[in-house]
Amino acid sequence: LQTLDEVRRLERIMRKHYLQAQVRAFYPHMPSRTVKVEHDPKTVAAPDIVQLLQTLGLEEATVVVDGAVENLALPEIDIEAAMEGRGGMADSSAEGSTWIGGLHFNVILSGLCWFISILSIVEGWEDLQYAGIASVIFGIPPVAIKAWRTVRRRQIDANVMMVIAAFGALFLGEFDEAASVAFLFAVSEFLEARATAKARRALGAIVSLRPDHANLINRSTGETTIVPATSVPVGSHVSVRTGDKIPADGIVEEGTSTVDESSLTGESRPISKQPESVVSGGSINVGQTRLVIRTTSTVDDSAVSRLIRLVEEAQSNRSPTEKLVDSFAKRYTPIVLTAALFMCTIPWLWGVEVGRYWTLNGLIIVVISCPCALTISTPVTYAAGLAATAQRGIIVKGGARLEALGNVKKVVLDKTGTITEGNFDLIHLDVVGKSHDREQVLAFLALMEGPSSHPLSATLVNAAKKEGIIAPVDVSLTDHTILKGEGVTARVDNKNVYVGNERLFERLGLYSTLDDSQKRSARKWSTEGGTVGFIGIEGVGIIGMFCVSDKIRDEAKDVITGLKKDGYEVTMLTGDSDGAAKAVGRAVGLPVEAIHSHLMPEDKLHYIGSIRGMGATKQPVMCGSKELCLFIGDGVNDAPALAVADVGVAMGEGAALAMEMSDVTLMDSNLTKLTFSIEMGAKVIKTIRENIILSLVAKAVVVALTFVGKMTLLWAITSDVGIMLVVTLNGMKLLPGRDGVSLASERDATIRRKRGGRYKGVQTGPGPEDEVAENGKHSQDNLPEII
Repeated sequence: LQTLDEVRRLERIMRKHYLQAQVRAFYPHMPSRTVKVEHDPKTVAAPDIVQLLQTLGLEEATVVVDGAVENLALPEIDIEAAMEGRGGMADSSAEGSTWIGGLHFNVILSGLCWFISILSIVEGWEDLQYAGIASVIFGIPPVAIKAWRTVRRRQIDANVMMVIAAFGALFLGEFDEAASVAFLFAVSEFLEARATAKARRALGAIVSLRPDHANLINRSTGETTIVPATSVPVGSHVSVRTGDKIPADGIVEEGTSTVDESSLTGESRPISKQPESVVSGGSINVGQTRLVIRTTSTVDDSAVSRLIRLVEEAQSNRSPTEKLVDSFAKRYTPIVLTAALFMCTIPWLWGVEVGRYWTLNGLIIVVISCPCALTISTPVTYAAGLAATAQRGIIVKGGARLEALGNVKKVVLDKTGTITEGNFDLIHLDVVGKSHDREQVLAFLALMEGPSSHPLSATLVNAAKKEGIIAPVDVSLTDHTILKGEGVTARVDNKNVYVGNERLFERLGLYSTLDDSQKRSARKWSTEGGTVGFIGIEGVGIIGMFCVSDKIRDEAKDVITGLKKDGYEVTMLTGDSDGAAKAVGRAVGLPVEAIHSHLMPEDKLHYIGSIRGMGATKQPVMCGSKELCLFIGDGVNDAPALAVADVGVAMGEGAALAMEMSDVTLMDSNLTKLTFSIEMGAKVIKTIRENIILSLVAKAVVVALTFVGKMTLLWAITSDVGIMLVVTLNGMKLLPGRDGVSLASERDATIRRKRGGRYKGVQTGPGPEDEVAENGKHSQDNLPEII
């Protein structure tokens, strides 16, 4: 397997020659030129599969590992339930036998009869028009059933309008026109289903990333047991072989390999992992070595589960434009039908010829006024935009947020963890006074910062460890409290200890106790771009001052420069000192007036509230204007500002609370994704505007031609289907390429969704890469195996 074409060829072979009960899924792994196949060894053995591949032109196919020989078994799944979903391996279902190229038999027959009826225009073949009756008989029943259900709900939709048009044409004796309505509308429904399914399937591929099983290692016996991924507790050890999904977030304890994180971050290049590296659930081991991972979260709390929850939320949130289009269709359709009713009835008072002419025009108005083009293309466009961003590691919570991204004018960035990486290094530590030495100051810092989750805290703890100093264990630490925008405090042996910034110690009245040289050092560190902090003890005063530096993200300057060049107003907010803020601002090309420092969380909240758009996020695309405010941050302190901004963007490596409060999440915290998401929002708005204008103009032209006597039902339904196809394809152009979707993802999702599936905790024997006890046996002989 060296090319994507070979992989697709393999997929076609598997689908054609095996039922789902024989081969339920397969996973190509191009780097190693292997494919993992899940099959039932009682119905088809591994050598049989290889023999088939060899006879069909894949002469080099061979068995690398035979699951039946190695005692490798997967959890049992209810195959019949799994076959209910589309995308499985089965090719013999009842539904599959009734479709040709995706079209149902009745539509094919309707089309043949329609074509025959069209031939009635040839002189001497007039009687062929009666084939149109057969075309209606074959094509209209499914539409009529949907129309009846709609009428029972006291509503009117496109199905009702097409049934009226078809039977009206039959009443007038225009059999070929009736056939045109029946057949071409059936084709339009097929195109609608295909377009909608493709857009939703692109998002569904993200949902299918959740791992379904894990190879749990018993550390005392060395045995490996295949268990449901959801049952893996925190602190467990799991084996992840080549091609396996990592079941949950964790830390590598054994092995050096490469991991594909593209499904989570959009980064196509595999990332090297070695012992102590952090890995995310849902990513795939694509290297040549097994990894042993100690889990740090459950599956439900892992990165992939957070991603899936965000995608599911995105699919349920509808934009103002979608709501407007649906509302317009509900009100506009009855009005059109009422007008058509008058056209089809009143003119008969002036004679048969006048009545036929206006009745035919009324039916044309019914057909061309169908709002299918708008009601189909609008949600498809949003789904395509959401899928395009999701597959690049950007999760947008619904069409409304995607639309808002396209109307952004002001971009506000937090400094720490957003413009900078949030990975600090301790570069200065000065002891203040003579009450404590350097080791004691570092010990106090480690003690105070250990319980905190701020990135700076981990830096101070690690700095102490590097000098061989750990937090003292013979002291009492109570009432540890985070002081938002200032630092932390706690009681140590019944004395209040504080670690924080200049603002905190000015409030405590301790900053003024520093001598002039110490204050000059603090200002110098700050001017150089460092973050300055102090540690003080109640009754003693400040005992130490330190400076940590944070590296600016490589892409930050280019992103900010690009945003400014494109006309966006870019601002930076930070709770850091003025000197540190200006140093970072200068480095990324921000002017002084665009830098705001010394801000508390509530100050950020008030600033965002003062510049955000007033209700603009609720306006549809035809009315919206570029005046919205986007705020991007990563920490708990940023959550209030993220919530109040028109568009809140969270960095994926930041706090979980920030991601929950935001509208958009950049899973890999790469700022270039911010530019992409804004551009995608603008493309979605542009595409929807194009579709609306094109649809309305085309319908206006057809209506005008109708009233001058130059339109027929055939051309009316043809133009309606054509416009629907054009605007839908225009929306689908935003979809990501096919290469971004896993070939097995649909089958994964199908199998995992079914309630009939059940797991049996199966112990596996020695695998090709796992170190398992010799007595490891699987307890179920009829389970699918892996080759």
